Amino acid sequence: MSPTEAIPLLIVVLLMISIGGGDVQEMSVTFQGVNDVDSLTDVHVVAGGTTIVPGDATVEGHIYVIGGTAAIDGTVDGDVTLLDGNLSVNDGATVTGTLRTYSGSAAVSSDASVGRVSQFEPPTPSNSPAQRIGAYLLQFLVLGAFGWWLAERHPLVIENVGAAITEHALVNAVVGSLGATTLLVLFVYMAFTLILLPLAIVGLFAEFLVILYGQAVFGYLIGTRLPIERDGVATLAGIAAFLLLLELVGLVPYLGGIAQLTVAVVGFGAVLNTYFGLQRFEPVTIPGGS
Repeated sequence: MSPTEAIPLLIVVLLMISIGGGDVQEMSVTFQGVNDVDSLTDVHVVAGGTTIVPGDATVEGHIYVIGGTAAIDGTVDGDVTLLDGNLSVNDGATVTGTLRTYSGSAAVSSDASVGRVSQFEPPTPSNSPAQRIGAYLLQFLVLGAFGWWLAERHPLVIENVGAAITEHALVNAVVGSLGATTLLVLFVYMAFTLILLPLAIVGLFAEFLVILYGQAVFGYLIGTRLPIERDGVATLAGIAAFLLLLELVGLVPYLGGIAQLTVAVVGFGAVLNTYFGLQRFEPVTIPGGS
C-alpha cells in the first residue's frame, strides 16, 4: 500500500486517536519491507509490508494495522486495532490492552493472552426509499441554505466562481485535482506529529467545505438557466436539480463515480482560482503567444 492509497485509513486512525483522547506525542508508519520492532513510538501504523514483534520483545504503545501484515509473537503493552490487512497474534504472545478488529483478517491463537477482544459488526446497509429521500433532503437543506445566502447576499462572489467553472473548466479540473490531493497529503503528514493533529482535522474539514461550496455553485449555474426571476429561489431550484442529477449519475457503475469526482475537483479548483469568489479568474497568458 502506497502513502497515497493509505491516506483514507490514516485519516480514520487520526480521528480514532483524537476521539480516544490519550496522551500521544508521536506516530510512526511503515509502508514496505519486513520490520522487526523491539520498541514503539506512542502509535505505530502498519500500512504495508510485514511488521513483527519478536517473541523476546516487550513493546509499549498502540498498533494500528491498515494494510500489509502484522505478526505479534512477543508482548504489546497497549491496544492493537485492525482496520485492514492481516493480523496474527501467535502462540505465547500477549496484548495487554484491547484487540479491536473492524475489517481484514485476524488470527488469534488460543495460547495467546489478550486483555479484551472487540469485533466490529457493520450494520446492514439499507437502501430504502425513505432513507435515500432523507439523505437527499439533508444535503438539499445544507447546500440550499448556503447557495441561497450567496445568491441573495453576495451575488458577485457566486457569479465569479460560476464564471470560472463555465469558462475554464479544464484549468479548474487540473488545479482542483492537484490542490485537493496536495492538501490532503499535507494535512495527513502534519498529523503524523500528532501535536498538529487538531490543525490537521480543521484543515480536512475546511477542504470538505470547499467541495460543498463548489457544489452549491453548480446548483447556482443550473438555476440561472431556469425560468425563475429571483436569484435565491432559482439557486434553490438549481441545487435541488443538481443533487438529483448527482444521485442519478452515481447509479452508473464506474462512470458515475468518475463523473462525480470530476464535478468535485472542477468546483474545488474554481473556488481556489477565484480566491473563494472574491476575484474574477483570468488565466495567465504568455506574451506574444497566439
